[in-house]
Amino acid sequence: MEGRKGVGVGGIAPRGPGARPATRVGADSDELPDLTEEQREELRTLLEERRAQILDSIETRQEQERDTGREVGDEMDEANIEGATAMASRLLERDVQLLSEIDRALAKFRDGSYGQCEGTGEPIGYGRLKSRPWARFSVSYQEQLERDARTRGGF
Repeated sequence: MEGRKGVGVGGIAPRGPGARPATRVGADSDELPDLTEEQREELRTLLEERRAQILDSIETRQEQERDTGREVGDEMDEANIEGATAMASRLLERDVQLLSEIDRALAKFRDGSYGQCEGTGEPIGYGRLKSRPWARFSVSYQEQLERDARTRGGF
């Protein structure tokens, strides 16, 4: 591994924060172009719309939790209420986590680092960002993280 000093996960050269496009090390160099201004605006709009939807969803779930009455019923009613409350709580947690990811992506627009993989500094492909505008990693880096987690017993 000595001869590969400076090479990061998956043969991708690591970059510091704010670094601009990295290239793959080796013959399979397929550098992605930076996003166009039109694409950036489209993705920012998607993030802002999704953020508004999530905030509405969080508010609705919180209202539902407050409205869940604790009337005395039989054991079956109590079990159903507990199950519904647990599910609503998990969905609320998921929404809060997604809101955090969206806020992080919007902050990256402000600091100019949106669309860059946090692990490598290489551009994240437009197709990935279009389907998941809050993506933090390029497909290749995300796949490597998942492979590493599986070998360590994670995921």
